[in-house]
Amino acid sequence: MNSRQKKQAEALAALSAADRVRLERLAALAQVTAEHLWPEVWQYGFDDVEESIQADLDADADIAAGRTIPNEEVMAQARRIVEAHVKLKRKTG
Repeated sequence: MNSRQKKQAEALAALSAADRVRLERLAALAQVTAEHLWPEVWQYGFDDVEESIQADLDADADIAAGRTIPNEEVMAQARRIVEAHVKLKRKTG
């Protein structure tokens, strides 16, 4: 185990009961183990990881509810924009 992994393991072992509960709750939301999630929490902090997990859940809900634009449509629009820009550049030279 390298020193970084050792520090992470020590920090995980030293978590307060409240932080351990928070880690377990976040891991359950992310559908991973607390040990799997811990390196990310250790690096970025509880608040950032919680925000990231919630954003993923919100995005999944938007997709499930049909509140997104299909990738094919977005890519077609992007191609039209680029083509229009190229045509304009050719005209104005």
